[in-house]
Amino acid sequence: MPKKILVTGGCGFIGSNFIIYWLKNHPLDIVINLDKITYAGNKKYLSEITKNKDCKKRYKFFKGNIRNVKLVQRILNKENPDIIVHFAAETHVTRSEGAAENAKRFFDTNVAGTFILLESCVQLNKHLRFIQISTDEVYGEVKDGFRKESEKKSGFGKATSPYAKTKAIADDLALSYSDKLDVIVARPTNNFGPRQNPEKLLPRSITNLFLGKPIEIWGEGNEIRDWLYVEDTARAIETLIEKGKTGEAYNIGANNKPEITNKEIAELLVEIMNLNKEKMIKFVPNPRKHHDFRYGVDTEKIKKLGWVPSYNIKELFTKTIDWYKKNKKIWLSLKKEAEKLYND
Repeated sequence: MPKKILVTGGCGFIGSNFIIYWLKNHPLDIVINLDKITYAGNKKYLSEITKNKDCKKRYKFFKGNIRNVKLVQRILNKENPDIIVHFAAETHVTRSEGAAENAKRFFDTNVAGTFILLESCVQLNKHLRFIQISTDEVYGEVKDGFRKESEKKSGFGKATSPYAKTKAIADDLALSYSDKLDVIVARPTNNFGPRQNPEKLLPRSITNLFLGKPIEIWGEGNEIRDWLYVEDTARAIETLIEKGKTGEAYNIGANNKPEITNKEIAELLVEIMNLNKEKMIKFVPNPRKHHDFRYGVDTEKIKKLGWVPSYNIKELFTKTIDWYKKNKKIWLSLKKEAEKLYND
């Protein structure tokens, strides 16, 4: 039976990739996209959909803020979705730090926005599946081992940045509604792939190289992240929509083997692009007061539902580089604003 899916933040990185994946793989379903179009959202990311006749007729776009109660409730009543996949969020750790107004902006979107969506569903008596997109950063720094979903306790956590703290609060908030809504929380690790804003490590590094500039690595570059391809995340969310259990959280990660440091990320990108490592990697002081050394999550829970990640990271990095090579017109216009974050 055809489904209607409301996606918030569908013009952002993971949201746009999810919409493309869903419409291509679910030929009867309709996707409604609600996006404010901030610096991180770009309607051009969805040109693959809007230029496809079949997909275009099953896609609707609403421009607006998830904190606009009247707009949210109008969309819920008009479209009557079966599923909400809630991506809309402020996500860049560096932007959440510094002045208090930065943290407030993250709270307003990540916490208050999530509350308005959840409460609107309840008030309008919408019985739907609600997928809250979170992050592995809610567990805080994990120096060794892998955190299970149960290790993020309600009202307690070790999240370090304002970004991570607001997502941890939003997790608790969403799960508190699971008595009235079909709520599931997804906690993916560091995503990479096409359509990511060049403020983030991987696309910033790739676009620097295309512009003849070196990759900038903070400190010694020994920090470890779990790198997960964005289409794998889309497949994982699909698995949770179809098989996930109400009121549960699920970690989503690639569990890279061997684990890979930021320095090794830079070296691999330079190798793939056949450039000189000594010239194209530059070590700079770390601008963050605290930089979590490592994250690690246990993914057995979602794997029991049948999902597995891709494992060839060099191949996936190559695919990602290829997208940026072919779409310079899209990212070049975003690059100047992104660099202000690091150079002002």
